[in-house]
Amino acid sequence: MLYFDTHAHYDWEEFNVDRSELFDNFEKELCGLVNIAINLESAKKVKEYANKYSYMYFSLGIHPMEVKKEISLKSIEEIIKSEIKNKNSKLVAIGETGLDYHFNYPIELQKKYFIEQIRLANKYELPIIIHSRESQGDVEMILRENVVKKAGIMHCYSGTPQESKKFVEMGFYLGVGGPVTRYKDVQETVRITPIDKIVIETDSPVLPPEPFKKHSRNNSLYLKYIVKKIAEIKKIPEEEVINFTTQNAYKVYGIKN
Repeated sequence: MLYFDTHAHYDWEEFNVDRSELFDNFEKELCGLVNIAINLESAKKVKEYANKYSYMYFSLGIHPMEVKKEISLKSIEEIIKSEIKNKNSKLVAIGETGLDYHFNYPIELQKKYFIEQIRLANKYELPIIIHSRESQGDVEMILRENVVKKAGIMHCYSGTPQESKKFVEMGFYLGVGGPVTRYKDVQETVRITPIDKIVIETDSPVLPPEPFKKHSRNNSLYLKYIVKKIAEIKKIPEEEVINFTTQNAYKVYGIKN
């Protein structure tokens, strides 16, 4: 069975040496991969990759750690408009966007960009990919005040298991990646979350699963370690995890398989 990596960043410089080789290898292992834009330059690159490989898709958005650049969302919207007109478009989501309180990025500016991207997602009827690092309370508040029509994915979910229930109840899927192999809170979240609300991701090139070192380069071929851990936690066969998470990815991204 083939895997669907719902979140990766193959435009980053960590892949400059062997990007094409990796993409060719992925064709044997993946039925889907979504490259996630973090700014305008990134948006152009991930669109280019998606148009070259049949299994690849892309998102458009401004990452919370990019808000200081004050990138115009009008530029992102112009790309969305052209993609909406293209019946063969590989655009499947807005994001990643959200809030990151781990580092010292301007919080009010993050919130502004987050809310504006929710409006973009609703305007063009696309799901949204949400980054929520040490900010789950404010993310929840913004999502309740600005309801997302198509819901989306809580990317690399790292809040408490109790908080995760709120996002699932709001219609969001939980993105599960390498941290599930390391952290008990993430494992408990997976245990209590229905398998039909979980998608798998790598967030490549970061967050590799065990047995790889924490700060080594991640890639989509490591999805099997994430699947193995989810299967162990939920006490179901790995094939069942692959099947559910793949179907969930198709569903949330609106992809006809």
